[in-house]
Amino acid sequence: MIRRFLLCLAAAGITGLPAATKNDGADKISPPTLTLKENTETRITCEYRGEGGAAKYSGVYHYKIWIPQGYAADPKKNWKSLFIASPGGNANMGFMARWIKTHGYIAIMLEESKNGPWDPTVGNFLAAHNDALKRVRLMPYGKVCTGFSGGARASSIFVTIAPGFGGIILQGAGVGVLDNGIYGLRGIQLPAVAMTMGTKDSNRPEIAKLRETLEDRLEVFDFVGGHAWAPQETIEKALDFVDSCLPK
Repeated sequence: MIRRFLLCLAAAGITGLPAATKNDGADKISPPTLTLKENTETRITCEYRGEGGAAKYSGVYHYKIWIPQGYAADPKKNWKSLFIASPGGNANMGFMARWIKTHGYIAIMLEESKNGPWDPTVGNFLAAHNDALKRVRLMPYGKVCTGFSGGARASSIFVTIAPGFGGIILQGAGVGVLDNGIYGLRGIQLPAVAMTMGTKDSNRPEIAKLRETLEDRLEVFDFVGGHAWAPQETIEKALDFVDSCLPK
């Protein structure tokens, strides 16, 4: 999937871009031997070095990772994970925290990903995704992505350009479109696609638009309110739905 993404960039004429951003040492890359404590968030500094059309995403990025209780007890077990993007950057577990901890998910919270130019958002995801795959044991097709508003649109891109995702929860918005025309959720078949939407959210018409392509594969979870992160009761129902569609 990532290879197809890079080929799409090349076809769009996005080539001959600068090499990876140099790290002057002020922001030290987190070593692969860094101990990740259970029941604790750890901030990770990582680097993405893209080639060809993906070179513009190169740079040093950050994410926070939360490791569930019992991770170290079974060195052969793979764990489900939730990637989180926020429209304002510096994503956190928010109303999802209780559910994540109760269900033993690894949480990966992007820092640079936010509303604005796509390059740092995509770069942050690619860097965090690649780094996390090397650092922790993520279950194949047990990866889920979520975000609110611009973070939802970013999430639709993330699951499209990286393999192994089993589900997505779009909160308060539909799909995004990269500058080169890559369209979120196009060309993939996720087992679970959920959306949370406030009854007074101006983005509600996007539900019907998504149904045109996803049909009955889209599960919508409404809540009373406007354009906002889904409240705890609603997001937990959405998480339950997605989790039920993932490998056991």
